[in-house]
Amino acid sequence: MLLSLFLLLSGCGGKDSWKEWKADQLEINKDGQVIYCVVDGFEKNIYDVDELTGMAVAEAAEFNGKNKTGDAAPVTVLDVSRLEEEQDKVRVVYRFDTGASYTAFQGETLVYETLEEAVTKKHVFSGSVLYNGENSLTLDEPGRVKYRTKHVVVTDAKALIHLPEEVLYCSHGVTILKDGSVDTTGCEDTAVILLKK
Repeated sequence: MLLSLFLLLSGCGGKDSWKEWKADQLEINKDGQVIYCVVDGFEKNIYDVDELTGMAVAEAAEFNGKNKTGDAAPVTVLDVSRLEEEQDKVRVVYRFDTGASYTAFQGETLVYETLEEAVTKKHVFSGSVLYNGENSLTLDEPGRVKYRTKHVVVTDAKALIHLPEEVLYCSHGVTILKDGSVDTTGCEDTAVILLKK
């Protein structure tokens, strides 16, 4: 059991910017893997961190048992901890092998694919209008053809999202931040974010 817990809590190599996150955030890398941090209220008189860790690991293991198709686990628990600054809050950090695994686990849409794939699968609809400041792009036939190989993120998640590429255009309500990440908490509808590559 301890070995399983260690394996589920151990993260992959590379940058670990998620270790500093203290609010709901997502990171999508170029391979489509997703790191997701959720922060919520923590009632110390009901649970302790060890119990929450056990619950998160058990939930991930159950999901993996039903959804694993290859060698990689669809979801891995990277961290469960109390926020030092706010002891009444706890954060849980997950790594998903794909946006589809995130969608199945969280129940929120998260798609990372080319614009052509997104239109074909009806994740993005012809005629949608995206913005970048005062500039706009209508995804009609010419727009779709011009940008068809660019990647797009389509999500219902309301969070700060770190992206693998610079943003070209995004739907109404998405805020592009100075560091290149986006904030989707102001979106009333599904966010659509067209990337540079």
